[in-house]
Amino acid sequence: MNAEFNVWLLIVGLVVGAGLVWLVVMDSRRRESEIDAVELPREAAWLSAVMREDGDDVSPEVAERLLLLHRAYLDAPPPDAPTEDLEDDLSDPVVGSELPDQDRLGIDGGARSVDQ
Repeated sequence: MNAEFNVWLLIVGLVVGAGLVWLVVMDSRRRESEIDAVELPREAAWLSAVMREDGDDVSPEVAERLLLLHRAYLDAPPPDAPTEDLEDDLSDPVVGSELPDQDRLGIDGGARSVDQ
């Protein structure tokens, strides 16, 4: 009886251990918050080089500005769900909010500045 329990305990231990290892490995990806201001220009240069290889001429300065804007977007509250009226307007690339003072609501409403 004791040997059977030890085998069962070994199997359970292996399964739990494998699950913990999987969780640690799964969670090892880098996040936006882990990339500091020192690494940002290198990330922008890499992005610019990749875009250039694909045939798009994007300077590292423009890539850095886009990365900063992307981080500001992620810091902003989630956007409202689009209504049917807005879905029709999505074909127009210069669509703003109904009220002009809402156009920068994500940046002015609590997201950190892109210049920080």
